Amino acid sequence: MTKREIKKILFLLGFVGLIGLLSLVFNFPHNNSDRVKAADVTLSTTVQSYISLSISSGSTIAFGNLTPGTPICAGSTVASVTTNATNGYTVGLSDGAVGTGSALLHTDMTTRIADYAGTIADPTLWTGTGLGISCYAADTSKEAAWGTGTTLCDANNEYAGVPETATTAHTVTGYHELVDTSSWSWEIDVPNSQKIGAYSGNVTFTATAVLS
Repeated sequence: MTKREIKKILFLLGFVGLIGLLSLVFNFPHNNSDRVKAADVTLSTTVQSYISLSISSGSTIAFGNLTPGTPICAGSTVASVTTNATNGYTVGLSDGAVGTGSALLHTDMTTRIADYAGTIADPTLWTGTGLGISCYAADTSKEAAWGTGTTLCDANNEYAGVPETATTAHTVTGYHELVDTSSWSWEIDVPNSQKIGAYSGNVTFTATAVLS
């Protein structure tokens, strides 16, 4: 081996040693795996049920002056429901009035206008007297029991008196991402024996999520 070759080998060995020394002094990594590590974080949650109900229109219904024997159909009440329930929801109706009395109570705090004779289980085309309600339209699954009417005060709407306690009057099945509405019409008439004067009261709409 020549002196020139020996010097070249010594130079290379010195260069390699210098690189090693610099790596120790400055802590230079030899490759990316020395300075990059990964670890996963596992996430989980359980979304709880949610439901909201609003009367988006028709929260006040004024029948005005009522002449016995002349029915009045008035005001559309729109119930708007938003829920994340997989199996949908129900809308219930109640008026808190015992027996056959409707929500409409005289200022004497005793006399009531009667419920319409049709029931939620068996609504009927309008005939007779009382306070009645009908579901004339729905975004989803209007029940056939409410008649074939499609508009407010349609002659084909079928009516029911509002019961004392919450009773399911409309059922929507399945998941609905957006707000879902049902539209309700009111009709009223009284016999000529009904006590003269002002009557008022409240009907309660209730929305219940169906979870199973």
